[in-house]
Amino acid sequence: MDVPELLDSGVVVLDKPCGPVSHEVTSWVKKFLEVPKAGHAGTLDPDVSGVLPVALGRATKLLKYIASKRKTYVGICKFKKELKPDMIEDVFAKFRGEIEQTPPLISAVKKVKRKRFVHSLEILEIRGKRVLFRATVEAGTYIRTLCEDIGKTAGTEAFMEELRRTAVGRIREDSTHTMQVLVDAYWLWKEKGDDSLLRKCIVPVDTLIEFRRVYVLDNAAESLAKGAQLMAPGITVAEPLVKKGDNVSIYTEGGIFVGVGIALFDGPEMNEKKSGKVVKSERIHFKAKE
Repeated sequence: MDVPELLDSGVVVLDKPCGPVSHEVTSWVKKFLEVPKAGHAGTLDPDVSGVLPVALGRATKLLKYIASKRKTYVGICKFKKELKPDMIEDVFAKFRGEIEQTPPLISAVKKVKRKRFVHSLEILEIRGKRVLFRATVEAGTYIRTLCEDIGKTAGTEAFMEELRRTAVGRIREDSTHTMQVLVDAYWLWKEKGDDSLLRKCIVPVDTLIEFRRVYVLDNAAESLAKGAQLMAPGITVAEPLVKKGDNVSIYTEGGIFVGVGIALFDGPEMNEKKSGKVVKSERIHFKAKE
């Protein structure tokens, strides 16, 4: 994949700084990379830093598949008064698993209670009134509200003092790049013809999508790009762990990403079928030959 194609269909995994809103950061990326379209996956509040995937061009249509159902944060919860460590441990334990939350006032969503799942909530360090913690939560969980609710359960007040998102699914902070590095990488390619750093900053969109795969013939990929559905004769193989109703990534035999669809059969049954539609197309990324 050459650089112009990456700029048209890649993703920048950005290390968002504290201060600007996510939309503002996305606008900067669009401006600095001189691309017509960009969008981000998973909004971060202005005072929160960390992993922010920004899709470019055609990759924006695949944003919902990039944003994982799990997100990991490291933050500081500050209590109004100092509590004993064992009491803090007991209170934090009550917020593991399924919880109920009401979105904060600053949120644009409706202020009704909703259930969310906290996969893990780990205390890393306690210093006076401050608790350093790591949380892996279901998408849509408000960490600010989580800290406030922890305080209420402890019989006092608490608030989120600092927060950083360290992972969106399998996208980790060690794969992120700052805005300055991105700008330098683009300049290096544009002015010096060196694309080595830019290729580290912008990755193909399919590398961030975690679905099982279905492989198709090249002519089937061309047909999908022109609006056809995926029929049984077009498949070469579906991975055996594919389940009916799963999202699947569609690839050509040569490993070229075609798009995303919904499996209409389990993988083994799909491989046995001789006719009929086997995958419902959702987003086709592949560009047909002109």
